[in-house]
Amino acid sequence: MQELIELGAITILVPGNLPIGCLPSYLTLFESLDKKDYDHSTGCLEWLNRFSEDHNEQLLAELKQIQKLYPHAKIIYADHYNAVMPLYHSPNQFGMFIFFSMLPCISILYNLVVLEMLKCC
Repeated sequence: MQELIELGAITILVPGNLPIGCLPSYLTLFESLDKKDYDHSTGCLEWLNRFSEDHNEQLLAELKQIQKLYPHAKIIYADHYNAVMPLYHSPNQFGMFIFFSMLPCISILYNLVVLEMLKCC
């Protein structure tokens, strides 16, 4: 980013991390038999979401430091984590009930496809 600013960039948009503990691929890859690993209201893996939150906090702190070094630049942090979490907490409110209720099925289908692919190799 510093190189971009030194090359003349004035406005830079930096995306934060999504709540990866809610993504089907991560839910499948890190599936746990321990129900305590999951957020009871969203079904997301809590430890992965904490990882995303920690990453975003460190990223934001670094962006503030860079902003101090380059006060003429406009550094915009896009908080994807907090923008998306309401969809997981209240999917009905956003018309997403069917999609989110199907996530476990998507993960199961993903597992079956991977298993079938492994059998072929």
